[in-house]
Amino acid sequence: MDISHFAEEFRALATLIKDPDEADGPPAPGTVSRPTPGSIGPKELLNVKVPAPKARNDPKEIWREDELQDVVEDEYDDGRETPSYEFLYKQAVDTADNFLGMSMKDPSSTSCEDLVVRIELPKAQGASELDLDVKDTYLKLSSPQYKLSIHLPHKVDGERGKAKWDPAKKTLSVTLRIIRDEPF
Repeated sequence: MDISHFAEEFRALATLIKDPDEADGPPAPGTVSRPTPGSIGPKELLNVKVPAPKARNDPKEIWREDELQDVVEDEYDDGRETPSYEFLYKQAVDTADNFLGMSMKDPSSTSCEDLVVRIELPKAQGASELDLDVKDTYLKLSSPQYKLSIHLPHKVDGERGKAKWDPAKKTLSVTLRIIRDEPF
């Protein structure tokens, strides 16, 4: 490679990153002649206006109650047992997915449509004593023996879930439709 070719490339690069407002010639004493990340590019990008935060009643307040979504209200321990639970995922698969390989679905949870929360309640007498409350981001279950308040791993449609009690296994299976905010 020719040294003169390298010098030309270096000068071309120097003109690209040079500030057009800067005068040619030696830099003034005490100034730095090297460009910084803030000096590269058009100057109008540096003047970005950030909106002022909304006024608050209390200056020490971090958030307002209306800004909170789906707050679990009973996080205190009242002596009731916390049942064991697990999250399972369901995916609708048909013959085109299974045998023809025509689907974009994969076995990961990102392709699943439903979230199933399986809760084991061995001391429960039946489904009539269970009180279940499902919101978009949490699930709350209470009975005379058990209390469970959990945040869900995905946002779900809390209005259209299905709950099924299995008396032989003493488990409650809650099936909830996952709401995906951004399509992949």
